[in-house]
Amino acid sequence: MFNFISDTHTTGGNGNMAFRCTICGALITYSDRLILVDGRNRHQFTNPAGIECDFHTFYSCPGAVAVGEPTDEHTWFSGYSWRIALCRECGQHIGWFYEALSRLAPPWSFWGILVSQTIKE
Repeated sequence: MFNFISDTHTTGGNGNMAFRCTICGALITYSDRLILVDGRNRHQFTNPAGIECDFHTFYSCPGAVAVGEPTDEHTWFSGYSWRIALCRECGQHIGWFYEALSRLAPPWSFWGILVSQTIKE
């Protein structure tokens, strides 16, 4: 179900594309941290309010912070709860942080970062 696109887990971008916050320009993550979820790293879902959400999945986002209590209500990924993800610098909503409900199979967590809330460089 899940596969890393890169087998490196470094702290730097290694020359890969940077994803930055559209509001403050802070670094969110790099393209070498993309992770395949259900065979792809880009997903499109519609939330219960009818808002379309287009996002990439990453195994690491040092520029994001997860807030709130985890919930599995309306989750887009079976077996995972989610929390809101905010830009660590300005607090803009940039996506979600997903955590496995069971520790039996990895990944135990990943980030869903909205395409509309990031600038790629």
